[in-house]
Amino acid sequence: MKKSLIALAAVAATGAAFAQSSVQIDGVMDAGYQAINYKGGKVNGIGNNGSATSQINFRGTEDLGGGLKANFRVETDWNTVSNKGNTGSASTPVVLGNETVAAASTFGNGEIRAGLAGGFGAIDAGAVNYNTLGTYLTGQPFGTAIGSGFRTFYVNDAQSTSQVRSDNSVKYTSPSFNGFNASLYYAAKQTKAVDTVDGAAKAVKQTSFGGLGAYDMQGTTEVGVNYANGPLAASFSSLKQDFKDVGTGTTDQTVNTLGANYAFGDAKVFLWNQSIKADDNTQNSAGTTVSATYTMGATVLMAQAGSVKNKVSGKTSNIAAVGADYNLSKTTALYGRYESIKDNGSLVSSLSGFTAATDNVTRTRLGLGIRTAF
Repeated sequence: MKKSLIALAAVAATGAAFAQSSVQIDGVMDAGYQAINYKGGKVNGIGNNGSATSQINFRGTEDLGGGLKANFRVETDWNTVSNKGNTGSASTPVVLGNETVAAASTFGNGEIRAGLAGGFGAIDAGAVNYNTLGTYLTGQPFGTAIGSGFRTFYVNDAQSTSQVRSDNSVKYTSPSFNGFNASLYYAAKQTKAVDTVDGAAKAVKQTSFGGLGAYDMQGTTEVGVNYANGPLAASFSSLKQDFKDVGTGTTDQTVNTLGANYAFGDAKVFLWNQSIKADDNTQNSAGTTVSATYTMGATVLMAQAGSVKNKVSGKTSNIAAVGADYNLSKTTALYGRYESIKDNGSLVSSLSGFTAATDNVTRTRLGLGIRTAF
């Protein structure tokens, strides 16, 4: 929610230099009761991110004149219910939100980018979000929280870890033409110096070029096409990743994602489709979900159903989810979410402390909480 805007007021002597600069602070807080039942293992308590990712954003822009602007974003995602979850330590309690295990929080652990925007479009560099993430959010109403199938049905990269961005990346987004725009994304593949024959040369590169080549990282390219005009929104993304010689990686993999929604009156319908395939066929799956929302005054109802087929094993997993928001204001809502995944296709990652997933595993998640934006 873009609510808190801090103008960078300048002193009299330098007022003109900063008159067109601003920094904005916005974010989300989400917490409430959650319960997970995973293969007979049950856990419940107060958890975070039942309906949205808790975060704080620092965004800045400077008008450079002639339609050109400089901008930046620093996103920090945090655990709203555990101090230990925000220490940066790798050893943290189990999180009951959209993570299967607790993710330690540190400043700037989300999207971080700096760039320029103007008549040519926009170009950003840093750890920039994939267009694939926006495609997914176009195709269903549950975000990345309970009900969405995030990191199970839906993945945001070919390794099924659902990273939503790459380090050392650059993204170009075109201007919008009649509701259409396109994006191009690139992040160069990197390998560790100690893992290669030319280790000494890579070590020099590592120290001489600001850490490039210092760690394993897949190469990523992505093409995205987006449309938003009137009642229809649609997005398609093709994400290609090269894992060959990155650690123990041996494959090139492609994730194609389509998302669309159409609003009519108080209702909105959604369609999501995704295919994932490795060049050696070790990974090959395809899935589709349909969703809908209906608004009645302050109440928003939502539901989703669909399936993903693991074409390697020939087995299918199914998802069913329902949710409701009761809006107390434009920025605060009470929410409920329920998700059930019957995991015949072995898509659900095992939870810390529970037996690893195998065939015919059903996982359910329930969340009741409050979400407030600022």
